[in-house]
Amino acid sequence: MSYPHQTPTFQRLSRLLNSLTWACGLLGLGFSVARWIALGQGGDGYWHKLLLPLQAQLAGLQPPPQLSWPWQWVGLGLECLPLAALALSLLSLRSICAAFIAGEVFSGQAVRGFRRLGQGLMAMALLSVLYGAGVTALLSWLASGQHGGLVAVSLGSFEISLLILGLLMRLLSQVMAEGQRLKAETEAFV
Repeated sequence: MSYPHQTPTFQRLSRLLNSLTWACGLLGLGFSVARWIALGQGGDGYWHKLLLPLQAQLAGLQPPPQLSWPWQWVGLGLECLPLAALALSLLSLRSICAAFIAGEVFSGQAVRGFRRLGQGLMAMALLSVLYGAGVTALLSWLASGQHGGLVAVSLGSFEISLLILGLLMRLLSQVMAEGQRLKAETEAFV
């Protein structure tokens, strides 16, 4: 089901979005690794506080004076929760773009891509909440000298927006599947 008469703008946007997925994924991974390396070095400057995860900042936690390597790995592991869902979302988006670039707008690949994109966005919302709880628990426990701590669970507009967008992508996958079915019916009659 190829559409050879796609506009050049559609092709350009599909290629741009396809390229941006790599940039977003690498940027997210690079920032996460840099965050936990920098937190392990200690310090109390402005940039060190800025690297503290947002959930920990909202809970009023201060950056640890120094973080030993096993705890850096634990923090990075926690950070991998939403990063895994981001990776699923970005790979799904790449699949959609590949189908669009190939001219297969209402293809099974595009339908599956939109469905997985919706799942990835909804998973990212849930895992973001779990990450926030885990990172505040870890950093507050370490700040207390491993004698206590707090768990802060937050559900904000970011997570709600991801849920809504995820549901919208799932709905769009159904619309795309219906378009695919109608296209197949039309081709069967011709």
